[in-house]
This record gives sequence, structure tokens and C-alpha cells, in this order.
Amino acid sequence: AGHPVLKETVSSRIGPANAEAREKEIVISVNDFDDTAYYVQSKGDSLTVFVAMQNFDALLQYGVESYLKHVYGSDQFALNLSSSTVKEMTFNFSLTVDLAFDYGSEAEAVAEKVSCLKRNVLASPFMWYFDAMKAGKAAEGTIKIPFRQNEAMYLKKGKDDTAIVVFSVRFPEKTDWVVAQVFLREFADARNDSGLQLAPAVSYSKTAPMELDGLSVEDGEGVCFISFVLFKRHWDTKVESSVTAICQFRNYLHYHIKCSKAYMHMRMRRRVDDLLATLARARPAAEAAVEKKTWGGRTCAK
Repeated sequence: AGHPVLKETVSSRIGPANAEAREKEIVISVNDFDDTAYYVQSKGDSLTVFVAMQNFDALLQYGVESYLKHVYGSDQFALNLSSSTVKEMTFNFSLTVDLAFDYGSEAEAVAEKVSCLKRNVLASPFMWYFDAMKAGKAAEGTIKIPFRQNEAMYLKKGKDDTAIVVFSVRFPEKTDWVVAQVFLREFADARNDSGLQLAPAVSYSKTAPMELDGLSVEDGEGVCFISFVLFKRHWDTKVESSVTAICQFRNYLHYHIKCSKAYMHMRMRRRVDDLLATLARARPAAEAAVEKKTWGGRTCAK
């Protein structure tokens, strides 16, 4: 769930064993999915990660501050939710980590926690809403989580202790939607497998589901809506793993679409090469030149 560059950077500098590595100052700029950018700065015994995310300010109303303080509330973390400008770029918040502290066997877990900054921001509205459902105080309406430009996640309480998550996903290319249908059909039919009866129910369509009636939703030819019905076991006892899977679903889907298209292109190129080789073998060999002479004794080649 975390960013591998962030995790590797923290792992290589954390704890007393890496004191020598911390003597060298580092500055790293790296991007992530969902239009997220990181700026990492480490000098001495501290490391600061600046984070810029789409629509971060709009997510603050859904418990982002309280959840981040819960996750990064120990004395070894310093969370700053104020925006700051670094290298002429504006970042929404930052996290500073004490690298000199001896974390012992928890060092890798700390590195993983730092690498999951984006995941924890996107998870905050879900954790906030599911806590309200547990307390019986969940709002009846639908909340919108705008995590990308022109795309969003919607969350609403369903019937019989269910929660409904709807993705609006934009496919800029028609071929992407054709390939996506194959994957989404497998998701929708997954519960027919006896071993996957406990999986969330999945449905998809080109039109907005009834849960989004009355809302201003994304539209256009390339927009698709994917719905997940989470049962109580998903948002109660297995909430952390469920939320992680939800936050990664959009990237998971597009990753497999691109891999499938790349595989089909490889197959097509291989097929063309085979056909060209077959045509080359079917071409008749050129006849050898025949030398002939005229009555006058001159030679001509035919």
C-alpha cells in the first residue's frame, strides 16, 4: 500500500545502525498515483516528507486530521497539516520523523507507516464513516470523496448493515473500457465461486447507480460507475484490509488494463513476425540467369 521509494529511503536511514548514512543530506522528489507528489528532505537525525494531493482540503471535513493524528501520534512523529511551499511548489501537509530513535524490531513498521501517507489520507473518510456506522450515527446521505481530477469515490450506508462504495472511473480510450469490462465481469461473478461467498458484491454500469440520485456526478462517454457492497464483516472486523483494498482498486484496475493491452500487442507483433516468416518461405527461389548467344556470336543474359 505504501510508496516503495519512501519506504526504502526511511529504512536506509532509521535507527542507530544507520547513523553514518544520515551524515549525508538527501533531497528526493517523487510522484505517486492519483496525482500525488512527495518531496523528501533529510539532514542529520530527522527526515521530512512533504505531500501534495488532489482535493486535500475537501477531504479534511471527513476526519483526515483525527485519523492522521491517531496513526502518527507518537513522539517520534511531527505532523504539520498546514500548507507549505518548497522549491516553488505548494504541499498540503508534511510529516517529520525522528531517525535517531532506536525503534528496534519496529523500524520496518515505521518505514512502512511513513510510506503509507497517501493511503492513510484516502482511508480517513472511510474510517470516519465506518466509525459513525458502528455508533449508529452515520448520515443517511451520500458523501463524495474527490480523490482525482474528474473522478471520485462515493460512500453511503445501505440496508441491513451494509455500506456501498461507488467509483466513478474515466476511461479516456475506448479500448480501455473494452478490456475493463472483462475484469469487471470477473469481479461481478466472483461470488458465484463457493470459496468467495464472503467477498463484497460488485456491479458496474455506464450510468450512475440509484445511490447517486440527486447528486452532481461525473459524466461523459468514457465514464463508468463501479459499485461495491461491503457487509459488516468488511467494515467492522476487517476494516483496515478492506479500506486498503478500496483505496488501491482504481490503480489495480488500470494496471491490469495496461498489462493486458501490452500482452495483446506482444501477441500481435509475434503473429505478424510468424506470418512474414511464412511468406518468406513460400516465395519461389529466383531462377539462375541463362546465358544465350545470338547468330552473330554476341552474348546476352536472360
